[in-house]
Amino acid sequence: MIKKIKSKYQTCLVFISFFLIQGCDQFSRFNYESFDCGYNSTDIQEVLLSKISKGANLKVTSGETIEQTKIVDINSDFVHFNFNNNKIKINRKDGNLTVKDGNKVTIIECKVSKFKM
Repeated sequence: MIKKIKSKYQTCLVFISFFLIQGCDQFSRFNYESFDCGYNSTDIQEVLLSKISKGANLKVTSGETIEQTKIVDINSDFVHFNFNNNKIKINRKDGNLTVKDGNKVTIIECKVSKFKM
């Protein structure tokens, strides 16, 4: 009787552990976030985040070129970086890209695509 209870307890513990580990982001091998903005007035067509941390490089597709710049600040909702002397903020949830060029503010809706493995 005690062996049955112990066996059920161990099985339950294994399943609970599996689901807890499954939800952890730190165990993923790589993580990509892509923001596809299409053709627009800012000339930023796509932003690709591969390493998502402050100071990491991100790739910006602008016109015919792909350029790299560093992430200035990041949290669970926003990514901040500078590109072509503009301050840019991306909402990681809905994909809105906000470009601040002096006193002019432009908001572009981008398609968010996330891949994690």
